[in-house]
Amino acid sequence: MKLTISGRALLIGTVFGLLLQACGGGGGSDSPSPPPPPPPEQKYTLSGVVRPAAGAAIDSDVNDPAAPYQANDAVADAQPIPNPVTLGGYANQPGSGPPGRSRIVGDSMDFYRVNLLADQALNLFIANDGVRNDLDLGLYDLAGKLLDASVSQSRVESLTVETSGDYLVVVQATRGASNYVLTIGQSLAATSEGMRLSDHFVLGEAVVQFQDNAAITTTGTLARAHTLKLTAQSRQEAQERSRLVSVNDYRELLQSTAAAACIPPVLPESSIPPSEELQVRLETLCMVKDLNRDNAIRSASPNYLRATQLVPNDPLYSFQWHYPQMSLPQAWDLTTGTDAIVAVIDTGIVLSHPDLQGQLVAGYDLIKDPGNALDGDGIDPDPTDVGDRSNPDGSGSFHGTHVAGTVAAATNNSVGVAGVAFGAKVMPLRAVGRFGGSLYDIEQAVRYAAGLSNDSGTLPPRRADVINLSLGSTGSAASEQATLDQARAAGVIVVAAAGNSQTSTRFYPAAYSGVIAVSAVTLSKTLASYSNFGSWIDVAAPGGNTATDLNGDGKPDGVLSTVATDAGGTLANDYVIWQGTSMAAPHVAGVAALMKARAPNLTPQQFDNLLISGAMTEDIGVTGRDDQFGYGLLNAYQAVAAASEQPVDPTPILAVSPSALNFGTVLNSQTLTVLNGGTGNLTVNSPTEDSGGWLSVEPTQIDANGLGIYTVSVNRAELADGVYSATLTLASSANTVQIKAIMQVANDLSAGAIGYQYVLLTHPDTGETVADATVTQQTDGGYTYTFSDIPVGTYEIFAGSDSNNNFLICEAGESCGAYLTTDEPVQIKVDHDQSGLDFVSGYTVNLADFQSVSEDEDGTTGKGLSRSQTRQVGTVR
Repeated sequence: MKLTISGRALLIGTVFGLLLQACGGGGGSDSPSPPPPPPPEQKYTLSGVVRPAAGAAIDSDVNDPAAPYQANDAVADAQPIPNPVTLGGYANQPGSGPPGRSRIVGDSMDFYRVNLLADQALNLFIANDGVRNDLDLGLYDLAGKLLDASVSQSRVESLTVETSGDYLVVVQATRGASNYVLTIGQSLAATSEGMRLSDHFVLGEAVVQFQDNAAITTTGTLARAHTLKLTAQSRQEAQERSRLVSVNDYRELLQSTAAAACIPPVLPESSIPPSEELQVRLETLCMVKDLNRDNAIRSASPNYLRATQLVPNDPLYSFQWHYPQMSLPQAWDLTTGTDAIVAVIDTGIVLSHPDLQGQLVAGYDLIKDPGNALDGDGIDPDPTDVGDRSNPDGSGSFHGTHVAGTVAAATNNSVGVAGVAFGAKVMPLRAVGRFGGSLYDIEQAVRYAAGLSNDSGTLPPRRADVINLSLGSTGSAASEQATLDQARAAGVIVVAAAGNSQTSTRFYPAAYSGVIAVSAVTLSKTLASYSNFGSWIDVAAPGGNTATDLNGDGKPDGVLSTVATDAGGTLANDYVIWQGTSMAAPHVAGVAALMKARAPNLTPQQFDNLLISGAMTEDIGVTGRDDQFGYGLLNAYQAVAAASEQPVDPTPILAVSPSALNFGTVLNSQTLTVLNGGTGNLTVNSPTEDSGGWLSVEPTQIDANGLGIYTVSVNRAELADGVYSATLTLASSANTVQIKAIMQVANDLSAGAIGYQYVLLTHPDTGETVADATVTQQTDGGYTYTFSDIPVGTYEIFAGSDSNNNFLICEAGESCGAYLTTDEPVQIKVDHDQSGLDFVSGYTVNLADFQSVSEDEDGTTGKGLSRSQTRQVGTVR
């Protein structure tokens, strides 16, 4: 989302002041008395605190002159960072990037000193394209010797630590300029991005495929091909094929062409010369990188040495903690949702997303107003999300694509993420556009999904089994209740998000009778701070909290799913971590699809009966139904087993949540939930750990079988600074579960840092900035902010850093937050002074290695205003 922020003076405020001056009256003594001036407009003050997300850090020498500065450009100045960490940074070659602190002199290398554990994962997410603006990732010992490096031209570079110890992590700008996010965490998933020094490949060789001869011109690129001694041979073949290029060929080429910059084998401060093998190994990778920049070459890669191995089907599944939390993998042993249909009524869908191929049935666009639809017409059979322009820069949210991915993203396809009911199909129905979704359009979409007459004049070949509504407001209407009653009577289970305003005020359609209202929980199974609550809540599901990293995987604890972005004017498929009840609801809709697959005759009333009985939930919170979690946290396995028309043999399964623990530098304890994720009898032995004493486990609330809640604590007393890991083992009568725990003692590290925060008050409809706040940094890394003299109105509040100093905040690689969440900012009605408007700012990690982001020549990704007295907010979703 893009908004306008001022780092200095606010342009709109200047204009407003001039208007006031122009309205001042004049006149002499002979003039009749002027009418009395109008009463002064009432104005108010808003204030709060922007808190840093847990485990966040910031590069200490970013390009923003307003940000605190500490050089980290050399070994001696290496910046100490915590572990795990999510760190935002900026690097540039001299003369590249926006004007600012480092534009002229450059900031080509950032050095970080960190204590790492064996098998930990390092990931560098590059904000820009990785070609024109290229960053590399290096791991060095403290003497400055290169141990491993990732030097591809993709937007993700990744490494895995071989042995525990103290290291230097180096981010180098080899070309252009870019923001970045560096994450370090427990290796819950194999990293596979980038070309690594530690990869197995033939030294001194590259596998190259040239463009077809017709595409090679007689200048420049042809000369390069000729230098590589392959042109004559290529001309004899009708179609290009892969060929080997040697380092010797490449060295000959470099006699007439400058080599691409590459990460050094040893740092300048090191007195230890690199080994010959290291030099050739690095030269091979740098050759491949350079060849990939040549227009005459279609592709180049190292000559990898292959071995048989098991490759994970869905490489990002390990970051989907929200599925094991609800015992979903066990449910997949019973069904994957085959033959069920879930209608997602939302912003539409990006049909090109690779993880949604084969997962859809025909949908419809039910937006009646062409001005809201933005696709040139009104109602039509194409549910494609053309972008709702909900971000003030005109880019789209693609909210419906994220929701659809949670319901039924393709699974076991070696791509991206998994879906809850990946055997089911999604019916995409577009009802939310530029100005939101109208009550009438949403009613028509519900009617279409349920196979009822509607304004499209047509019906689906088969109605949906489940409807997901991750949308709503506080307004209700009898007509909408009646429509939902008809859908329910037709046999459709209707699921809706409870809303993100942390209030008990009824939120519709979730609060209607007959609709399953879903609140959101975090990784620790607590009610998410943003989630609505109340007597109308039916069930809870994972919605996440992007302000924490409690499992230490180096990623925010939100919900990971499919998405797209059109920031910069080019549509790109992606994966992103969001939080919200919009994310919780499709978990329930997906499980309802699993239940329908096992019990095709399951009615909405039978679904309700199972929910009320407790047969499909884990009872969290107070015993029985409560206003936070309804009838409890959804348990997918129990729900499917309870609904099955064919009896399911009692199969006890020990399930533990969360699956990993991260205590960071400040947490002293966390809770662990141990439960029977299946059916039948299960007993659990007393937990054991191998920490040597710094980790302890005590039962907090358990039954006679050892099931319940445990408190896991750490004791840092008398421990030297460093990163510590341990394994907690829980053995049961059915299976054994091991939980990784990580903790850091770091007396010399400061509190979490998110960079200098610019805080904006914006108009919710136009995205225009109304005011920018006065901010003061606190010792805990947070920022207090105050808006003064704010006129009566409705506003939204955003905050973020501007590491590259392009006067856009919240771009990739920059911290960002909104009151209460960036996914669905809460609108603040100003008619009195308000305080305590606190929220969290942190980093969003986009996980698509194939995303291509359009960028400006200066290496920035946002459009925004030209460089002046105002800033804008970049994409926050």
